[in-house]
Amino acid sequence: MLFRTGKKQAATRPKTSKQETPFEARRRDLAEQEAQLKAATARHESFIKKAPKIAEEIQKKQRENFLQNASRIEQGGAHRGVTLPDNRYLNGDATTAPRARRRDRQQGKWMFFMLFAALIFALVWAWQTFFQPAF
Repeated sequence: MLFRTGKKQAATRPKTSKQETPFEARRRDLAEQEAQLKAATARHESFIKKAPKIAEEIQKKQRENFLQNASRIEQGGAHRGVTLPDNRYLNGDATTAPRARRRDRQQGKWMFFMLFAALIFALVWAWQTFFQPAF
């Protein structure tokens, strides 16, 4: 357009592509992370504000359950059938074998030693008799 006309034309910029630059992408990611962190912080702060009330409710429920159980026990009701059996009296009819006395254990040790010595003596005698030449 070499000649100017009475109309003013709007300045036209070259159209940029709609692609994000790495800087803009990084800025958008950081903004998303910031929003997530702010939401998490808000959730945590609200939980911290509610925590004493929740703890008080839990403690109140535990106290009520304890009082109910204690009143049942005092009435002689529900807990008598649920108790565990006493192990001291479970096998009262079963007879246990008496322990071996010390003298019996000592006698067993000596008997083993004597039989072992007799076996060694028999092996030596058999070796001398059958495998050694007579002079």
